Amino acid sequence: MNIKKVGCLYRVSTLKQVEKNDIPMQRISCENFIKSQPNWKLTKEYVELGVSGYKISESKRDALQDMKKDVQNKKIDILLVFMFDRIGRKEEETPFVVEWLIDRGIEVWSVKEGQRKIENRADKLINYLTYWQAGGESEKTSIRVREVQKQMAEQGILTYGGKRNEPYGYNFIKSGILTKKGVERQKLIINQKEAEIVKDIFELYAKKGYGIGRIAKYLNEKGIKPRRTELWSVSTVGAMLNNPIYMGYPAYRKKTTVNAQVAKKQSFENWILPEKKRLDIAIISEELWYEVKKIRDYRNLKNNIDKQNNVDIKPRQTNSRLLFIGMCKCGECGYAFMTSGSKKKRKNGEVIKYDYYRCSSVRNSNLCNLENKNIRKEQLEEVVLKCIYDFLDSLEKMDLSKEIKKRLLNNSGNEEKQLKSSIEQLKEVEENLMVLKNEVIKTITGKGNFSENLLNELITEKENLKLKLTNKIKSIENKIKQKNLDEEMLQIKDKIPIWKEEFKEANIEVQKMLLSEIIKEIRIFNDRYEVDFKIQLNDYINKIF
Repeated sequence: MNIKKVGCLYRVSTLKQVEKNDIPMQRISCENFIKSQPNWKLTKEYVELGVSGYKISESKRDALQDMKKDVQNKKIDILLVFMFDRIGRKEEETPFVVEWLIDRGIEVWSVKEGQRKIENRADKLINYLTYWQAGGESEKTSIRVREVQKQMAEQGILTYGGKRNEPYGYNFIKSGILTKKGVERQKLIINQKEAEIVKDIFELYAKKGYGIGRIAKYLNEKGIKPRRTELWSVSTVGAMLNNPIYMGYPAYRKKTTVNAQVAKKQSFENWILPEKKRLDIAIISEELWYEVKKIRDYRNLKNNIDKQNNVDIKPRQTNSRLLFIGMCKCGECGYAFMTSGSKKKRKNGEVIKYDYYRCSSVRNSNLCNLENKNIRKEQLEEVVLKCIYDFLDSLEKMDLSKEIKKRLLNNSGNEEKQLKSSIEQLKEVEENLMVLKNEVIKTITGKGNFSENLLNELITEKENLKLKLTNKIKSIENKIKQKNLDEEMLQIKDKIPIWKEEFKEANIEVQKMLLSEIIKEIRIFNDRYEVDFKIQLNDYINKIF
């Protein structure tokens, strides 16, 4: 009797299935099926734990790659699975994996669905439809899970519970809602004492410019204890600042499981947030949370530079004794200025401290032409502050409101829609160009269906349309940018009196954050100081009049 060597593939998709250990059920079913076949013998098993057959490509599935190697080395004659969807659920590739096996003489069997054969076009269609349907079921499951998560987020209910998983600032209470297995879900209520600490953390970051390391140090020095450790850490503070639950929006899908061991972080745009804010669990305002997010995003940019506008976003530090550190650069060499100081003892024993702005090139190179590399704090700050107040006074006295409001009213408000439509048209044109250029290659090799002249004519037409759309997109983007500038100008103008008062009363840390709202950069030369504001007053006037 000719013995056929059987390889069995077992797969579970999720970590919960791994914990439940669904593999033995598949193994037992396959072993019983093999026993019913007189000339079959189990020779190899391929096991996948927590591997999605819908999300993960077959090229990244080690078990499938091992199985394909065994096929090429003639180590198996039959591939047996509990159901065909164990091979995969991707309609664009799994049918072709099955076809690849059958083309190499491998019999493909399922305990529940029998043998899969491909002897004619109808068999190929059935093979494809099997995995098309499996992919559809996975997609529907994904949609259902996301909808359930969204509904739970709207109710403030989390899928986890227990003291260890309580977010700082909250406590769990029973929700009265049961899972399918009869386990009661838990919901959140605010822990008022911890909520005050949460507010302080967000305020320190957004209003005083503290970094997460400095916040952790501040909390530890104050003797404030975190939940599960003795001391606050950078990672704990960073996770809190990144959690939208504090503004009343519990988030789902912040991570997605790539395989049984690795959880990949999702970008904020892919998180699931409820449509409505949960006021009963909101500790801080949405404005404060997004201000923190904006600063964190900017600080993650290389060298604190907004590449699109080429400007500094926020001061790199607020713990310096000097007001403009983080904003000042040497106009002669381009190096940033750092804090420096000295002490002088008077005859009566009194010690006087002097603070300086110092060009950092002194410790990096000797190429700087700045004559005075140490500038007294009072000398620089008095001049620059006067420049700032002169700028604000000029802006406050200007009567731009009528002209700006008139232009905003005349604005159709459809720029965003026009931009989206034009971008979609441009994408379609680029795709058509690619098709036409591929057709040129076919024509050159004698396999094309169109003449070379016709293709050149069509390509020229599409290239012209592409250029036209590109120019249109730039024009619309400029209109949107100007509209945003108009709105920003009105907001700044209205805030000037409040800004001045707040600035005078604030400590140096808050002052630095306020200054970062209006200043791009301060450059220091031998003969002058230059202050770049985020709104160039003269340029703005020229655009209006």
